[in-house]
Amino acid sequence: MRLVDWAQGFGNRLYGGVLDFLREGHSFEMEFVQPSGGDLPPVVIDERWDGDGLLVFRYTAEEAAAWKKRGIKVVNLSSEQPGKGPVFPRVTLDNGMAGAMAADHLLGLGLREFAFLHDPLRTYSRERLDGFRGRLAEHGHECRVLEIPSSSFPPKVRARQIAQMAWRQMAGLPKPCGLFAKDDISGVTAIRALKQAGMRVPEDVPVMGVSDDIVYCHTTTPALSSIRFPGKRIGHAAAELLHGMMEGRVVAADTRIMIGPPGITVRESTGRVELADPVVTRAMNFIRQRPLGEPVDSATLCRHIGASREQVRQRFHATLGRTLKQEIDRVRCERLGEMLRRTDWTLERVAEQCGFAGGDELSRFVKRVTGMTPGELRRLR
Repeated sequence: MRLVDWAQGFGNRLYGGVLDFLREGHSFEMEFVQPSGGDLPPVVIDERWDGDGLLVFRYTAEEAAAWKKRGIKVVNLSSEQPGKGPVFPRVTLDNGMAGAMAADHLLGLGLREFAFLHDPLRTYSRERLDGFRGRLAEHGHECRVLEIPSSSFPPKVRARQIAQMAWRQMAGLPKPCGLFAKDDISGVTAIRALKQAGMRVPEDVPVMGVSDDIVYCHTTTPALSSIRFPGKRIGHAAAELLHGMMEGRVVAADTRIMIGPPGITVRESTGRVELADPVVTRAMNFIRQRPLGEPVDSATLCRHIGASREQVRQRFHATLGRTLKQEIDRVRCERLGEMLRRTDWTLERVAEQCGFAGGDELSRFVKRVTGMTPGELRRLR
């Protein structure tokens, strides 16, 4: 009997990948912890469970020792591992890549001040911070680290302590400042604390999280932008790894397979920023609000924001370090990439929707801006 054990909300996003693996011809009999309202008998997964294999999300050192003693094969779906006892192969999100992706998004908004909401006791938070800070450093920027060791607080007072620490630290942020939270729950905390501190989201502080959890991302106003979680890909890779281990494949205990995030779901929390230069702010907002099928031209933009082409050229260079055309192309290509990844439309249909004369023109545009083909851009899932 093979058992799958996971936290309810987290596991539901991996389940599709596990099912895909089963449909490829691999037979599993699965047990899993899932509330059923009493309609099904409860499944207890602890150090006494006796089966063939486990997909686990967080476990104790005692459980790990018991499973290893019985010869149960285990794949860990969390970046975290107990401080003592055996460790198991892991399949996780590439947290460093998620951090770099968040930095790219916030840099694209024209920001020069950045912060990270961090739990120093969590491995995934440290890895996301490293990726975020590293990408910012490549562009000559530093990162403020707001530390809240939330996992160390007693559950009964945790929410209150987190809220108090968040408010005190965020009240001192410069404006504007891009804030990357270690996960979506922390993103909700950040938006609430910023409002308490009298800061506007996104005008003063754009905020984004990780996981794209539909519940947490829509718990606040504005809705939270978030790095998407590759649940199906992680689930499939974990099931494949566990199956191989149960079939006799030798896998080192420190093996870690990291799956890159498929992109960003952009919502209102990073939708508008007020930069120091009002002309650049108006221009950036006009570019983002323009329908994808109506390409922006510089003459129309200049008329709309009430500035000359030379003013816009000088101010874009001083504020963003890039030209107006580069910004127009960058935003257009970013939105085009999202359309490619979210649909299975043909290149000709995408071109028609996005204001290109045809697939060939779209391909040349994507290649010029990104160095990739549309197919390569679409596969960045």
